[in-house]
This record gives sequence, structure tokens and C-alpha cells, in this order.
Amino acid sequence: MKKSINPQALSIQRRFFEALEMAISLGKINGVKGFCDSHNLNRTKYSRIKNDLNKPIDEMTYKMIDIDALAGICADFGVSPEWLLLGRGKMLKNDK
Repeated sequence: MKKSINPQALSIQRRFFEALEMAISLGKINGVKGFCDSHNLNRTKYSRIKNDLNKPIDEMTYKMIDIDALAGICADFGVSPEWLLLGRGKMLKNDK
């Protein structure tokens, strides 16, 4: 049986990478590798997820990001959990 991924999970993953790109552009982290290294995550998995986001689901190598990554991006960069998980409000908790 093939794993499926629901549209809400794909939206969370897109927002995760949007927030990560924001942190990279602001110089807070040096890329996917830096984030993965600091959270003991598999860099190859996250690079593939990022690259596969616009592919059909059955062509994706990995289906889901880890809960640790979601918590890490919120804790490290002030990303709003409500925005990340539900798409509500602003990306940053303390949007200045």
C-alpha cells in the first residue's frame, strides 16, 4: 500500500520551506544543511522534500517532514505555530 499525503500536510511543508527560506535570506541560518545539522535531521531527506513539493505525490521520495523540524523552525526563528500549521496570521510571532 502506497502512502498518501493530504493537501493540508503539503501546505504545512510549503510554509515550512517558505519560513526556512526567509531565515536563510536574513542570514539566520546557512541553508537546509545548517538547519538539519543543528536539529540532527537528515539533510538529504529535506532537500528532496523541498525539491519534490511540486511533483505529483506518487513521485515524491519522502512524504513528510518531522515534528522536530516544525518545532525547531518555530523555536529558532520565531515562526508562528498557528501560521505554520494552520496558515492563519503572520509568519512571525513578533512581526516587526
